[in-house]
Amino acid sequence: MIHKEYRQKANGADTAVLFIHGIVGTPNHFIPFYHLVPNNVSLYSILLDGHGKDPKDFSNTSMKKWESQVRGIIDELCETHDNIYIIAHSLGTLLATEQAICNKKIKGLFFLSMPITVFVKPSMIPTALSVCLGKPNPNNKSAISAANCYGIEPNRNLFLYLKWIPRFIELLFKVKSTRKILSNLETPCVSYQCLLDEVVSPRSIKYLTKKSNITVKALPDSSHYYYGDEDMNTLLKDIKRFMEFEQ
Repeated sequence: MIHKEYRQKANGADTAVLFIHGIVGTPNHFIPFYHLVPNNVSLYSILLDGHGKDPKDFSNTSMKKWESQVRGIIDELCETHDNIYIIAHSLGTLLATEQAICNKKIKGLFFLSMPITVFVKPSMIPTALSVCLGKPNPNNKSAISAANCYGIEPNRNLFLYLKWIPRFIELLFKVKSTRKILSNLETPCVSYQCLLDEVVSPRSIKYLTKKSNITVKALPDSSHYYYGDEDMNTLLKDIKRFMEFEQ
């Protein structure tokens, strides 16, 4: 599967939508949503550093590089657009939150599986291993969806993945730091939390509902990467409404 950035610049547009995927993710996660972006709005779906290649490339990236990359892209978009809206998944929601707090041109956020607290279910471990090895169970919807949203080339050498440990430690620190700064977020936000999520703890909902500017919604038949049919229809309708930008 090819993983690459997707850009669609609209001439004269004052509004842009930025998509930010999660850790070991891919811009392909958002393919079902691209067609909802109006033709007069610019679209930028980024590929985070170290993604789209092999496990060694992911080992050599860092949270600082991802933060710098997202900040740089938003600064670039702000040069030609007055209104920035962000749709993000998992790690992408943390990176977007940090930027929204300090950049007033970011006018709206649409989050999927925001990890304010993390709890990895035991079922996620074999699923993750099967995806990394390129052998997901064809009868497991969550595993197939995870494989489709996996932005690293599969490799059966398990030793390569030991070097990923620092990246996930950085992620845990990012979760903790975002929890501390969440009270400073004033940008209007819709956060969809998946009730079958294997990674994001349900306790995240408790933190998110404390903020009046964050509308929390639940997807009862969805996990971290898999969306049930009814849940996907709900997402598509709500993202379409989000794309109206209240202009």
